[in-house]
Amino acid sequence: MIGALLKENRQKKNLTQKQLGKKAGISFVAVNRIERGAQPRLSVANKLFNAMDLDLKFEAVNKLGVS
Repeated sequence: MIGALLKENRQKKNLTQKQLGKKAGISFVAVNRIERGAQPRLSVANKLFNAMDLDLKFEAVNKLGVS
């Protein structure tokens, strides 16, 4: 769920997993794992979305229907 949303937004921003990981301060291996289905801690997910200038809650509500 979060992984697919992360990947979609990362690709829209034309970022590689390595570039996103560097911007967020986490490893690209972690980015890869999350995109493949691993559930990240909320703090990690926030770092990733913030690194893309996106709000995790906004994206989750609008794309995933999570409230």
